[in-house]
Amino acid sequence: MTAWLSSRRALVWVVAVGLAVSGALLTTRMPSGIYPEIDFPRIVVVARGGDAPPELTQATLGRPLEVALTTVLGVERVRSRTIRGAVEISLLFSPGTDMWRALQLTESRVGETRGALPAGVDIVVERLTTTSFPVVTFNLSGHVDPRRLRDLAELVVRPAISRVTGVGRVEVLGGDVREMEIILDPARTAALRLTPARVAEKVRDATVLQAVGRFDDAHALVTVMASGEPHDGRDLGAIPVAVGADGSPIPLSTIATIEEGAEDRLLRVAGPAGETVLLSVSRLPGASTPDVVARVRAAVDEAARAFPPEVQVATVYDQAVLVGDSLRSIRDAILIGIALCVVVIALFLRDLRGGLVAALAVPLTLGVTFIPVHLFGQSLNLMSMGGLAVAIGLVVDDAIVVVEAIRRELERGSPPDVAARVSTRALLPALIGTTATTVIVFLPLAWLEGLVGRFFVALATTLSAAVLLSLAMALTVVPLAAVAWMRPRATGPALREPFYVRGYGRALTGLLRRPWLGVAAGLALLVVGGLSARAVGTGFLPEMDEGAFVVDYFLPAGTSLTDTDAVARKLEAVLRSLPEVAIYSRRTGAELGPAAATEVNRGDIMVRLKPRAERSASAEEIIAVARARAAREVPEARVEFVQVLQDVLNDLSGTPRPLELKLFGADYAALRAKAHEVARRVEGVPGLVDLYAGFEGDAPELRLRLDPAGAARLGLTAADVTTNLDVGLHGAVAAVIRRADRPLGVRVRYADAVRFDGKELERLPILPAAGDATTSLAAVAHLERTTSPSVLLRENLRPTVIVTADREGRDIGSIAADVRGRLRNLALPEGYTSELGGQYRAQQETFRDLARVLGFGLLGVLAVLLAQFRHARMALVVLASVPLALVGALATLVVVGVPLNASSLMGCVLLVGLVVKNGILLLEQTEACWKSGATLDAALLEAGSIRVRPILMTTLATVAGLAPLALGLGAGAEIQRPLATAVVGGLLVSTFVSLLVIPSLVRIAFRAIPS
Repeated sequence: MTAWLSSRRALVWVVAVGLAVSGALLTTRMPSGIYPEIDFPRIVVVARGGDAPPELTQATLGRPLEVALTTVLGVERVRSRTIRGAVEISLLFSPGTDMWRALQLTESRVGETRGALPAGVDIVVERLTTTSFPVVTFNLSGHVDPRRLRDLAELVVRPAISRVTGVGRVEVLGGDVREMEIILDPARTAALRLTPARVAEKVRDATVLQAVGRFDDAHALVTVMASGEPHDGRDLGAIPVAVGADGSPIPLSTIATIEEGAEDRLLRVAGPAGETVLLSVSRLPGASTPDVVARVRAAVDEAARAFPPEVQVATVYDQAVLVGDSLRSIRDAILIGIALCVVVIALFLRDLRGGLVAALAVPLTLGVTFIPVHLFGQSLNLMSMGGLAVAIGLVVDDAIVVVEAIRRELERGSPPDVAARVSTRALLPALIGTTATTVIVFLPLAWLEGLVGRFFVALATTLSAAVLLSLAMALTVVPLAAVAWMRPRATGPALREPFYVRGYGRALTGLLRRPWLGVAAGLALLVVGGLSARAVGTGFLPEMDEGAFVVDYFLPAGTSLTDTDAVARKLEAVLRSLPEVAIYSRRTGAELGPAAATEVNRGDIMVRLKPRAERSASAEEIIAVARARAAREVPEARVEFVQVLQDVLNDLSGTPRPLELKLFGADYAALRAKAHEVARRVEGVPGLVDLYAGFEGDAPELRLRLDPAGAARLGLTAADVTTNLDVGLHGAVAAVIRRADRPLGVRVRYADAVRFDGKELERLPILPAAGDATTSLAAVAHLERTTSPSVLLRENLRPTVIVTADREGRDIGSIAADVRGRLRNLALPEGYTSELGGQYRAQQETFRDLARVLGFGLLGVLAVLLAQFRHARMALVVLASVPLALVGALATLVVVGVPLNASSLMGCVLLVGLVVKNGILLLEQTEACWKSGATLDAALLEAGSIRVRPILMTTLATVAGLAPLALGLGAGAEIQRPLATAVVGGLLVSTFVSLLVIPSLVRIAFRAIPS
């Protein structure tokens, strides 16, 4: 084949370089982001309707929806969270579910249930994806009317952003929403025999705008409009609401004050500059995060030119910065890895040209790899690009083996073309076998489920494509480059074997005389592995320094918006005292992400840190300081900290907290008592922070006990009284005023002094159905102060209370073990159950899945080895090196202090395919020498002297390529660091095993054959 390629070398170079350049150009068209574009099996349904207490909301709104949604095809878990007037239902589907179809089925079930729900319920159904969360947010602030800020955001900035290509949802929070307010005087209204509901009806009837006919006139179609449309407050004030004794109409202005105001605030937004309007921008699926953010920021800058000078806009969260920094750090890791590989190769071969020939395979392979990556629909993200960074040391392996063999032939005096042809032909079976073992271990990942599986499939796809293409490069381009660039050394005295070859030969000779020494070394490694397995910490997904985090804060149940806002300002002061904080935005009564049911006694703060170059502390260290200060300076608030993307992944996967202890039973009171007992028991576990007992307490409630008999004596029903109270206290939008192209609601209500004072409620006038006399609300209702639960949770139709906690400075596996120990003798009432969940449960499921992948990978590797060797015992000996390599991975993780998590376990899976490569190289050569007539010992010694250099070169080149990732250099490198660390440790140990233990095992396996 080499001769055929040599005769068409121009074609080979054109194809190779052309494909590499095409792949590189494709990267300019591929979207980029932090994570791969994957489907998350979660849908959220949020229903809102009034201010009914949670118990009533759960019975009338939550339960009918839950019962209907449990029958949606593919649903595994239905969890509901009910608060005052709203219910949030989270549906978790089985892996592999078609989520678009699931969304349609969910909407269909919701539609079927609407008839059984209270009137006026607003329902939102949303499928959660990575695009449900913002990629960039802005603070709009200034010393102007909050209504003006809101108008600028809604009418100027939002349209500008919405026109940007790739933008999905634009959410505006904060400020005041304008409306016209008809503020009724209760006494004057009653004096005219009017009720709030009747006034709203009269306003609605008087402000019609309707097409009532059409006719032809002068060859044109004329529309006939009936209009009572008001244009301002004067028009509203002139609406007649009653008739005087003299028959003259009485205008609305005699009983009401009409002014331009704002809707009641249910949330507040603030930033470093004070009151703020927050704009959050999400991207569309498939859109490139850096491109979308750049265009959005340009649009905002352009729109800001029209702002008054006292209004400023500032970027708070910018995911494009993290994406850019992470991709650049991976690019740098790739370049550093290539440079280190060249140095390793050149030093071992003592031939710079040979090093450059082998290194040439790396850029060509990486360039071509982008073509299958693009065809598989992958984006440029931490996982796919991380796969390329991991592949640096692997794609050069085949080229190293080929170049080393060519150099050996050249040293024997062969011409370059003959050396290339002979070496390539001799190495072809070994190269195919070593490549197959690397790729085959990734095949079971196709069946891996869950968040981790989807993420690492992207890495495995990229890595597999790169390794397969590297084989093609090693068999085509590398031999041609070697023929063109490598030259025999000048005639002179024969070069001595390198010192490491001579030393290895002496060591191997001794081991073949006493092979049990090698077996003893292997057994000692297994003992080290057992100790390491007990000592290594465990985690879920690796954490990285995102440069931003979220502070979730909670006040006691029933805390007012004003008081919650005051406490939140104290948390802002804590953040402002941290020199590493650049900017923040604070929401009270709202939270990050998609639709949710949120109370006014909670909120969150999005914090952006200064760039890494301007701070010495990591994000986790800053969070630890902020957590300690918040606990000391704001003890009245319960506070939780999490980095932004970790919070996003938690929401998407439905495992919001690292540790969750779920208690199930029939009675909420019993569940709360047990939850408090659980919290007391686990409090003080080392590393356990942000402990929450699962229940916020009861919220105050003023309940009007209506007297049906008293209302009947006045000719009224309970519904009549309730309707008028609802209009007077909540208000009712009775009309719309048009201002340019936007509607302005007209609300009828009582004054704030009446609505927000419990004592005034008893004195509200009540009109009998007949007669001129009026009475007060106290005549038909008894007011009593009581409490009701603030939050009710259910999972799969069962009441539940969830005790949650976070971790700090300790691995999640060790914390969970301590928690289980403290709860071992927890007694639960009959029919009550408990379950340990959260990220810890996801971790355990991931470990089980990756263990299965590891097992199937071993079977695949064994199949390749059996096809590779003529002796099955040879295949089994090579496979025996895998557990010893895993010992090296575990021991390295313990020494470096990296936990065993999904990333490091993925490194162990990769090790299964990598560590047998050295064994294949060594024993394949051994079989060839043995077949040619040498004794087994002589074959092992000859194969060792031939293969020790390429084995050391490939190992050190792979380690050099992984070194930047293993050291965690640059943004986002923390994601791949556990994987790289495990592979480096495993490879180093496996090299010792391949060179010394495997020959000993072969000698013992074939001990019946004379040495």
